[in-house]
Amino acid sequence: MPDTSVPSRLTQLPLGDEAPRYSTSELRDYFQRIRLPQKYLDTPILSDKTLATSKEHGLPFLQALTRHHTSHIPFENLELHYSTHKTITLNPQALYTKIVTQRRGGRCMENNTFFATVLRSLGYAVRNCGGRVSRAMSPYPEVRRQQAATYDGWNHMLNLVGFDDGGWYVADVGMGAMGPNLAYPLQDGFETTSIAPRLIRVQRRAIAESYGDHSNELWCYDVCYNPRSDGGDEGERKWTPVYCFTETEFLPQDYEIMSWFTSTNPSSFFTKYVTSTKMLMDDAGERIVGSVTLFEGGVKQSIGLDREIVRDCATEEERIAALKEIFDIDLTEEQRKGIPVELRLG
Repeated sequence: MPDTSVPSRLTQLPLGDEAPRYSTSELRDYFQRIRLPQKYLDTPILSDKTLATSKEHGLPFLQALTRHHTSHIPFENLELHYSTHKTITLNPQALYTKIVTQRRGGRCMENNTFFATVLRSLGYAVRNCGGRVSRAMSPYPEVRRQQAATYDGWNHMLNLVGFDDGGWYVADVGMGAMGPNLAYPLQDGFETTSIAPRLIRVQRRAIAESYGDHSNELWCYDVCYNPRSDGGDEGERKWTPVYCFTETEFLPQDYEIMSWFTSTNPSSFFTKYVTSTKMLMDDAGERIVGSVTLFEGGVKQSIGLDREIVRDCATEEERIAALKEIFDIDLTEEQRKGIPVELRLG
């Protein structure tokens, strides 16, 4: 009998061919999925893809896609808990089915693999990169207390988008509430307001764990939650590291390894907790003002600096209802039955 444990084909990008693309009709359905306003659908990019790499047309459309994607497609790990197989696929066509057809979301590598494919399909120049999430972001208080100045291994995906003037922008729709949730330039020292009053910045520097030589520098993305209380103009602001990343291109086989570890290791946050997050926009749909997050049995909403519990789920039925009513995630009966006993509410 043949040895079925040996794969006949391993993960790779097509050689001598273009990377995966979505069709015009698939893109149209995606725009409907994220409720993209008509004024953005009138962009000339949709009739001339060469305009996507011009900042005049490409950057405003990229910003709109980023904003509406993160507000309608959740950052969630439900596949690891509400399924019979508990596995993740990064196949672009399977991700399209999951995110658009089944109206679901995903973790960083799912969201950003899908988003990169959307952007390439529109004519953007995209490079997939990898990052290390800061342990200051850890859900474990003891880790934050003892190791906040250090980073995990490679466990995050983000995209770089290039424009004709040689400039690159970071496009990351896979970091949930702590993500930039806007495209920002890859420019040392750049600062801007993300979710007011929160500031974000990017710096080129060596992380604490490196030897500190300039050759070890990485791009570091940080947040300042409240500039006024953290110093503002009167003192030094308190910046919290979120993740660091490299411009080196990562391939699908790299993400396959990263995704497998983060979705199977018992110490991984994703295997231990049920979570879902989406961003909240203002009425005009032009600015992200906050986020809403389900974590285990509680749902919290943050608008600026104001945070409140909007739902407390004591049973599985209540959590499933919250996923449907707040995140527009309608789990099938089979998926509902997939939740492990140790993670079941009630």
